[in-house]
Amino acid sequence: MDLLAAIPQLPEPGQVVEVRGSTWAVSNVQAQGLPRSPADESVAQLSHVVELQSLDEGSLGAQLTVVWELEVGHTVTPAQGLPDVIHADGFDQPETLAGFIDAMRWGAVTSADPNRYQAPFWSGVNVEAYQLEPLRRALGAPRANLLLADDVGLGKTIEAGLVVQELFLRHRARTAVVVCPPSLALKWQDEMREKFGLEFTIVNSELMAEVRRTHGLQANPFQIFPRVIVSMAWLPQVRAQRLLRDVYAQASNPKTGSRYAFDVLVVDEAHHVAPSSPSAIAGGRGYAVDTQRTVAVRQLAEKCEHRLFLSATPHNGHPESFTALMEMIDPRRFARGANLDSTALKDVTVRRLKTDLAGKGFKKRKVSMIPFDPADDEQRMFALLDEIVTKSAKLNGTRPTGDIVTMLLKKRFLSSPFAFGMTLKSYLASKAGRGLSEDEYDDIFGEGQADEEEGLWEQDESEKLRESKESDPLSAAEPGQLETLANWGLGYESRADTRLDQLIRFLNAICRPDGKLWSNERVVVFTEYAHTLEWLTRVLRQKGYDDERLAVIQGSTPPEEREYIRSQFTADPSREPVRVLLATDAAGEGIDLQTCCHRLVNFDIPFNPSRLEQRIGRIDRYGQTQQPEVYHFAPERESSTYGSDLRFMEIIARKIAQVEYDLGSANQVVGAEIQGHFGERAATKAKSKGVDTNEVINQALAGGMELNARLTQLEQGYDVSRTEMHLDPANLRRVVDTALRINHQSPLIPNYDFAQDTDAEVFTVPSLTAGWRDTLRGLDTRLDPGVLRPITFDPDAADGRADLVYVHLGHPIVQKAQRLLRRSLWSIDSTLRRVTAVVVDDLEESFVAAVTRMVLVGRGGVRLHEEVFLAGVRLHGRRAMAEERAEAALDTALDQEDLALADDRVRDQLCDLWNVPDAPLRLRLEESMRARAQRKQDQVTEQLQRREAADVQRARDIFAAFRANLRDSLARLRAEEAEAQGQLFTDADQERQWRRDREAMQRRLDELDDEEAREITAIKDRYADVKPHTTAAAVVFALTRADADGWRD
Repeated sequence: MDLLAAIPQLPEPGQVVEVRGSTWAVSNVQAQGLPRSPADESVAQLSHVVELQSLDEGSLGAQLTVVWELEVGHTVTPAQGLPDVIHADGFDQPETLAGFIDAMRWGAVTSADPNRYQAPFWSGVNVEAYQLEPLRRALGAPRANLLLADDVGLGKTIEAGLVVQELFLRHRARTAVVVCPPSLALKWQDEMREKFGLEFTIVNSELMAEVRRTHGLQANPFQIFPRVIVSMAWLPQVRAQRLLRDVYAQASNPKTGSRYAFDVLVVDEAHHVAPSSPSAIAGGRGYAVDTQRTVAVRQLAEKCEHRLFLSATPHNGHPESFTALMEMIDPRRFARGANLDSTALKDVTVRRLKTDLAGKGFKKRKVSMIPFDPADDEQRMFALLDEIVTKSAKLNGTRPTGDIVTMLLKKRFLSSPFAFGMTLKSYLASKAGRGLSEDEYDDIFGEGQADEEEGLWEQDESEKLRESKESDPLSAAEPGQLETLANWGLGYESRADTRLDQLIRFLNAICRPDGKLWSNERVVVFTEYAHTLEWLTRVLRQKGYDDERLAVIQGSTPPEEREYIRSQFTADPSREPVRVLLATDAAGEGIDLQTCCHRLVNFDIPFNPSRLEQRIGRIDRYGQTQQPEVYHFAPERESSTYGSDLRFMEIIARKIAQVEYDLGSANQVVGAEIQGHFGERAATKAKSKGVDTNEVINQALAGGMELNARLTQLEQGYDVSRTEMHLDPANLRRVVDTALRINHQSPLIPNYDFAQDTDAEVFTVPSLTAGWRDTLRGLDTRLDPGVLRPITFDPDAADGRADLVYVHLGHPIVQKAQRLLRRSLWSIDSTLRRVTAVVVDDLEESFVAAVTRMVLVGRGGVRLHEEVFLAGVRLHGRRAMAEERAEAALDTALDQEDLALADDRVRDQLCDLWNVPDAPLRLRLEESMRARAQRKQDQVTEQLQRREAADVQRARDIFAAFRANLRDSLARLRAEEAEAQGQLFTDADQERQWRRDREAMQRRLDELDDEEAREITAIKDRYADVKPHTTAAAVVFALTRADADGWRD
């Protein structure tokens, strides 16, 4: 026996191998330094470490390193040249092979050309041209670092999804982490699955317990799942930080060769992770201090290569808070507390306002008042409250605490008598706290408010009110007065005040105009407090708004229930009876209600303008077909204090709703106005010298970019790509049909229930085997779990419909079909022979074409470019066909209806032509393939070299600008300190934070040269050692009718 015969065949770089049940491309082969011991086997020999990169679509880019000789059951796939011999009975049906060719085309993704977008076709979204702008920016840079600050309702989630999908497709990313408010985790999971076919796992305490049961006590979900979603509330907690430390340590380990823990970080509603905004103390200047959330997200961002931060309201008016946010997004351009480079800011920020996008169907908001006449007891009690707080302030002289308590109590009163009564009751029952300082205004009322506390009783406002008792801010109250006020408020527990009476009239006029039958109109009502919400719910139930008609969402509503209610409220009103949605601001962020609702009532007005804008954005967003109507309550008379305070808040609300403040200044301006009105004093603000950083930020966030010309370009490029990719419904269906057939599944079942609405084909999905089960996720809905909706391959047919699912290129069903067909290229036991012959009536001349796949692989197995092209030669004559001719001819041959395989006599003749030794036809086709592959490779290599040079130059420019910026910033800070003689801040935390920022800037400046060198080396490595791999994927003979008839005779 020949002992060497037992040694497994060693693969070469570029070959395809089957290892551990998956398909891999070999990226590197290295001999081990020492021979294995002769005691291990009869012949001493070297073992080899083989580095592999996954070719399976589900884990593109995954890497594996194995000792080849120790692997069991591996095989090397034979070289994929043209077949030497073909057999007449071994031809595929043309329909089947056409499906395979489309799957090959769609899977071919390029990283070389930044202008060839692929993600829009792998999504179920009707993509607008303006939503491609973030994609253009992301692909034009070596690293995608962007602040997506589009107006509320323009589709930032879709923009982020397109960028993430494109990075995955181009093999520039494999792992991703989404950080979002707790209430939005399920929404992100649903959107990524339904719109992009991407499965994300929500990591929380429940998942931790499950993972430990299934994977063992040491299992880390951040290492098990490649795509995860984490809530902002959970991220800073000890458990999450412990798990992430393990992942960070691995990313810092030089042995792993990975510089990053995750490839992509997406932070939604990113304003929540910026440092909280301080208030100036005693007329001095304040300085934003990092929160736990800021620190946790910054640590995570440092370990992620690409970063997308989403917020319609990213600027809270404090430059150091904004620069801290920008530093998390791109630390090579921004530093916390440093000067802002306006060029860099415009480069990184994508901001469009609805007013910039004329012709996109956004309707101008209509802002209206609901007038009401406050009852005497309401005015009397408010006047009593006002008298108590005013006298107490004079008596105590403790203005800051007095002002905050005044605002807290009045704000609750202006929300509802019941919320005020509950608040005062709790205050009376509480023990004295530590007292309040003036700089807590923003934590309580403004940007500092935490989103997940909204609507709950145990939130900042209530806590601060109890703490204020130390200084007795209501000391002027006479015995029994506070109890009288509390009892008056609690007396409204189950009855309406004058404002609620008007709300009920308003709702009745819209939802049941005749008092009996319900219309199909819907209204959403917002309030800030859980107590007001409970009161509204109780009274509306008494007035006939039962559980079927009235839905409620607040901070304590579980995520699954929130999504269920949202599904009800956005479903067709003729099928779902819910008509009114009551919500606290916990529902204000991220819940989209525009489908079947265009009316919104603000029962009370939050002091934070961003909150109000978020509320309105629930109905005023992309997809809204009606004019959004926003309603506020306003008193008919303003003679009383109650009337004038209500009118003041209504005016502020109207200004915000009509976008009369600009984005950056709204929080500061409104905060100052409110403090001035309720605290009866002017809010002071120190004016900084030199460049006004807020002005730089506001200019960058003003929107109105040179949009129109660019949108036209993006639109045209998008349409050209769709045509080139042969992405029409019939071809999508053909790929799925072919995959189902070769995988022995039942075919799709035609469904004619939609025939009156659309000419597009609609199908019911048949019962499929377990291997296809995951592809059906998302076909059912929360309202009808387990009931699969019909599918269509036509995007127009499903547009705006919830009862029909558009199966797009990225949909799990199409992805599974593509995987099956593409694996046929490598699989030895595939049922596909990859040869077919068709007779085409209107064909000019007969030809044979090789469908050729070329992959260019860079260092470390990174796929830089993949392309499927055609090499065609005429059956008669010696000349090759021009590629455009071959492409057009093959399209004609394979896009015909009712394609039929050429008969056996024609196939016999073709075999005779092909199978002779050194057959001229085969040799000509091979030569055409080689020449065309070389031309393509030269073109792409040149493109990659240009891309490398551009990336390197861009990196050099970025570092040069940042170096200059840091030097200027440090000089400014030293001058400020010298001028203030070391007394910049009165608050010790703010002083420490300022010094930390300055030291960090100096460190960054010192390390910048080394960082630049590392960055440029990383860019050059990406484009180094480019190797081509060319494969013949299929052979197609296309014959004219005359040639076929001649061969039959």
